[in-house]
Amino acid sequence: MLGTMDRFAVFLFLAACLLGPFPSFAQKSGVLSKSTEAEAPAFGPANSNTTSLTGARKPNENWIPEDIDRAVPPVAPGVTCSLPAVLEGAGLRIKELVQNVDRFTATEVLVHQQVDHSGRLGRAVTVKFDYLVSISEERDGWLGVDELRNRSHSLDSFPSHLATTGTPSLVLIFHPRYTSDFRTRCEGLGEWHGQPAWQVRFEQRADRPNHICSFIVNGAMYRVNLRGRAWILADSFQVARLETDIEESVPKIRLRLNHESIEYRPVSSPTRNLQLWLPSSTELYLDFRGHRFYRKHSFTDFKIFSVDMQYQMSGPK
Repeated sequence: MLGTMDRFAVFLFLAACLLGPFPSFAQKSGVLSKSTEAEAPAFGPANSNTTSLTGARKPNENWIPEDIDRAVPPVAPGVTCSLPAVLEGAGLRIKELVQNVDRFTATEVLVHQQVDHSGRLGRAVTVKFDYLVSISEERDGWLGVDELRNRSHSLDSFPSHLATTGTPSLVLIFHPRYTSDFRTRCEGLGEWHGQPAWQVRFEQRADRPNHICSFIVNGAMYRVNLRGRAWILADSFQVARLETDIEESVPKIRLRLNHESIEYRPVSSPTRNLQLWLPSSTELYLDFRGHRFYRKHSFTDFKIFSVDMQYQMSGPK
C-alpha cells in the first residue's frame, strides 16, 4: 500500500484538461485554472518514456479485464455502419448535454481495493461523497468540467493518496470539438443490455494534442494517450458505455496498466422534456508505481440543474 514509505501526491485526471489546449493545474485542489503558461507544471516527454503494450498478460493479472484490442465483442453480420452518421448523432447528443446542463449533483460511493502480487483483492475501503459537477462552454469553444466533493476541491479523502477525477468528462471525446483528436472506426452493430448499439473504437491521434488524460506526479504532468471502445445506442445515439486502455505504458512514472469502464444511464431533466445520459458507475483497474488497485465509483440520486435554475447542496453526510 502507499504508506509512510511512499507518501506522494498523485492526481489522476481523466478528461480534466478540457478548458483549453494548454491549461495549468491548481496543484492542491485538482481544479483547472487559466493561469499563465509559465505557471504550468512540466510535461513529461511525449514518446521517450513510453513502452508499447504488447503480448498476453500474466496469470496474476487476471484481475484486470482483457485489453480492449484482445477482447473485441461480436457484431451482427452483414450490417453496414455509417461512421459519419454515428459520430454526428453522438456529437449532437453530447452537445445537447452541454447546452442543457449547467450542473448536476449526485451521491457518489467510492470502493477502493488494493491488489496483491498474486492478483487477490484486498479489504474494501468505502468513501461516500456529496458530488457536484458543473459544465461550461468557453468563448473559444473549449469545454470546462469542474467537480466538487463535499462542497470542496480537496482531494485528501481519496484512499491511498490517489485521486481519480474526470469521469463526467470522458464522454466529451464525442463532442464535435474533440472528435478530430481521435482516430475512430465503427466495428459494427453490437448490443448493450439487449439494445442494439454501434461499437466504435477510438484512439488518440499522435498528430493531435491530448486534452483527455493526464497523470500528475509530484507536480509534473504526464499526458497519457487513450484508446477505447464506445457503445452508442442505435436508436438514439446516446453513449451508453465506454471502455478504455492506455496506448503505452510510461516507465518514468511506472504506469503499466490503466483500464477503465464507464456505464451511463438516462436521467430526466426537470425543466425540459429531455433524457440526459450521465455516468452511473465507473470501474478502474490500475498498475502504477509498483502498486495495483481496483476502484469503483457509483453515482445515484441525480439532480440536474439547468442554467436558469437555482441549486443548494447539503452538507457532508
